Amino acid sequence: MEDMSQLFRRVLKPRGQTPELGVSSLRHIVVAGGSIEEWRSFDAPQWQNRLASLARAGKASGARFISVHPYDIGSTESSSMAQCENMPERLIIDGVQVTTHPHSDGRMRLCSVLGAWDESQEITELSLDAVLFGEAGEPDLVVVLGPPDRLPRSLMWELAYSEIVFIDQSWADLHSADIEIAIAEFASRQRRFGGVDP
Repeated sequence: MEDMSQLFRRVLKPRGQTPELGVSSLRHIVVAGGSIEEWRSFDAPQWQNRLASLARAGKASGARFISVHPYDIGSTESSSMAQCENMPERLIIDGVQVTTHPHSDGRMRLCSVLGAWDESQEITELSLDAVLFGEAGEPDLVVVLGPPDRLPRSLMWELAYSEIVFIDQSWADLHSADIEIAIAEFASRQRRFGGVDP
């Protein structure tokens, strides 16, 4: 039986290099920050303000979709958690669709998708993308609120071809300016879609 890394090597194929793209190619932004514990401390107006702030930053760059994931599990929670009471699942703000995903373990999320897969349907990169990302498509930019030497547990499939920008900011203190800095960093990069320099 294949282990997970063998499965990913078989399914994922590098997409080749693309010249510097700038923000005009930015469609889908993922923000990974905070723990479910921190998310639960937000009341409904705080969530509305936070998601509106992210939508404003995304809209200014032309992004149409923003997905928000926790960075990790908190100190007192397990990876299987209930919905945060005040957190909206999906909002359209100023033409930007903002979706929250309260799954702190990306491996478990991927396994649950694969476990519910229709056996008659072939598992391919595109079919997994369609189930995991829907209309938004795979992320162009992943903004991680955390140290650059550690990736968030909540993300796995999202990291395959996305540009990752680390921001030294806490979930509680995040502002649209932090996302704008990450977008500017994205605009200056040459995307390699998971490839490496020859």
